[in-house]
Amino acid sequence: MEEIDKFTETEEEEVTLAKRPERHHRKPDDGRGSFFMLRQIFNILFMVIGIIGAYMYFKGNEAMGIVVFIIAMAFKMAECALRFVKK
Repeated sequence: MEEIDKFTETEEEEVTLAKRPERHHRKPDDGRGSFFMLRQIFNILFMVIGIIGAYMYFKGNEAMGIVVFIIAMAFKMAECALRFVKK
């Protein structure tokens, strides 16, 4: 019985002596970057122009709706380009 008690005591010591390795993280990043506001404006423009394009496509002139969709996609591509240029 004493052997079992000794084993559990040493096992507990090993568990308590274990140390987690230190983590080497990059500096804290809030994920916003310097172009955050401009990206948000481009996203809002993309959504609004996309809704207008959808309305025009289904209720009005289909060709004009497609052109408006293409303009909305230009704003989305610009926003994606700014996402990769983090400063």
